[in-house]
Amino acid sequence: MRRRLLLAALLVTLLTLPVLAQGPSTLAPARIERIIEALLIWRLVDELDLSEQQIARLFPQIKALKQLRLELGRRKRVLEGELRRALARRPPDEEAIKTAVAQLQALREETELRRQHILRQIQAALTVEQQARFVLIAERFEAETLRLLEEVRRLVEQPPRQ
Repeated sequence: MRRRLLLAALLVTLLTLPVLAQGPSTLAPARIERIIEALLIWRLVDELDLSEQQIARLFPQIKALKQLRLELGRRKRVLEGELRRALARRPPDEEAIKTAVAQLQALREETELRRQHILRQIQAALTVEQQARFVLIAERFEAETLRLLEEVRRLVEQPPRQ
């Protein structure tokens, strides 16, 4: 257990130090995504006491979950922009509003189905005790991941410091 935590801590340190030294305006999105993946894996290793084989099985699922969140965020922002523009028109464009609302609802349903599929795959790689721990931390884990992704997105979108 200590060896895995040490490896995970070393991985996170190696990934984050060069980025933090550069400042927020030079952060590359691909590098940020790798840092987030490393943090998520580190947390799961710590909280679920994962074996190295389990880590190898879970890594693609964690990556898929992260990609799903990023894709949802991008598509949701586009659809919300369309909805805001349709609402701002005078008179309001009811057809455009209905279309945007239906698309947002469909996106939420599609995302939830895909999310549940990934979560089932994660659970399949865990022991019964780990599954129980995962059920208890999954909601908090996902909420914290979303918060982290949003914070990173804001950092990347910040104008460069003078």
